Amino acid sequence: MPADNVNTDLPETILPTPETASDSVVRFLRAMIFSGELGPGDRLPPERDLGARLGVSRVTLRLALKALESTGYIVTTRGSHGGSRVGDAASLIQCWNHWMHQHAGELDDIFEFRQTVETRLAALAAQRRTDGDLESIERAIIKTGRSQEWSSRFRLDMDIHRSIARAARSPRLERAMLAARADLFIPVDLARLEDRENQVHDTHTAILAAICAGDATAAAHEMGRHIELIRELTDKALAESGFSAPDR
Repeated sequence: MPADNVNTDLPETILPTPETASDSVVRFLRAMIFSGELGPGDRLPPERDLGARLGVSRVTLRLALKALESTGYIVTTRGSHGGSRVGDAASLIQCWNHWMHQHAGELDDIFEFRQTVETRLAALAAQRRTDGDLESIERAIIKTGRSQEWSSRFRLDMDIHRSIARAARSPRLERAMLAARADLFIPVDLARLEDRENQVHDTHTAILAAICAGDATAAAHEMGRHIELIRELTDKALAESGFSAPDR
């Protein structure tokens, strides 16, 4: 029992928000979409498999799927050939607009976290990478440059950053990177931002060159430049969507 003179009241701002089991499933599935693991039109795993993976009942899972369907993230069809799929690109852009209306004020914090974590991962990758790691990163970058479809680019970008994180041999930092990317959903129509797409590709190439050279300082610097460019693209997408980016 705490002493009488100790104030055990936590400030309201740090009190945990109660989360139901279905809320947790919604967050998990939304993170799979945000991180690129599931792209537009992808079919979700069967309910039985998904429920077993998450350790929840089918009732809880269906509540979560219904919530995701009502907000446009997924489309569910009934019948013997039915199931749930991620919405198309247009639907996800609407989801992005809704997400930004709620969370635009968190962008500075999210990008600051990404800068901290991913620049360190790039530096470690330069020190610890193997020839196999370099091949994986290069393969993903080449595929990104060839892809003309937004959903493919989105997933391939995730492959690049995952490959760099794996080369760093730091599982906790890798999980932190994945968590940060799951917090920030940017399914912008890159065709509208085509004038900057070559720059995104060039920053990926510069990161690879620094990692290949074993230059940790340069790798961190180039990763920082890449994330800053993504922030600029995010601000541009915000403006084109009709609301202002947060003051920086």
